[in-house]
Amino acid sequence: MPGIAQLDGRRLAAVAVVVNLVCSSLVGVTWALFDRPPGTGPAEVAANLTGTGEPPAIPTTTAETRRPPPVTTVTRTPSTTETSGGGNSLPLSMERVNGPGGLETVIPRGWPTKTLSEPGSEQATDPLDDRRVIKFGGAPPTDSSSIFDYHADYERKVSKRSGYVLHALTPTSVRAQEAVDWQFEWNAPEGRRHVRAVYWRAGGIEFFVYAHGPAESWPETASIVQTMVDQSTP
Repeated sequence: MPGIAQLDGRRLAAVAVVVNLVCSSLVGVTWALFDRPPGTGPAEVAANLTGTGEPPAIPTTTAETRRPPPVTTVTRTPSTTETSGGGNSLPLSMERVNGPGGLETVIPRGWPTKTLSEPGSEQATDPLDDRRVIKFGGAPPTDSSSIFDYHADYERKVSKRSGYVLHALTPTSVRAQEAVDWQFEWNAPEGRRHVRAVYWRAGGIEFFVYAHGPAESWPETASIVQTMVDQSTP
């Protein structure tokens, strides 16, 4: 019948439309699941934010941790000095001696001494290196000129020695007493020699301490002569 045939055609058309819509939805879902750019899913977004795949942690506030201050350790070493009755510190490597003219000073312990032919002069020599020599003593001055003028004149004579170089010829004082400090080098028979001598006058006596040694190792000898000056009397 024509009316029934037309009705069935309309129903078939409607069913086709519904089927077409369903298929289109399925295709869209499939594209969304399998054809989207990587790293755009919810779980992947969370992983990218935390780096662990876990939801971002909620920050919490903790109390500041206080560390104890560093501990400073002080190591005490045995003393290398002894104290004399006068209260002056004396290195254990030195010993007290009485020199000519009433001079009291110190010399390296174990250095043998001998009296020289020069007035008021005594000598001690390093037993391990005879190039290192010290002299000390005191005697009345033989000239009426001042202590500086006397040694300045003598320095002009010594300056004629081979390779002479003057380091210092300085007016100074030793325990508030007029003094001269003289240092120089020259080419001695045993090699380049450094010399230091300190002269001072007290009570009508000219006292002195003197040292010479190899120029290349002079600092070792310099400390000896300085200690002799510091520890001497008057």
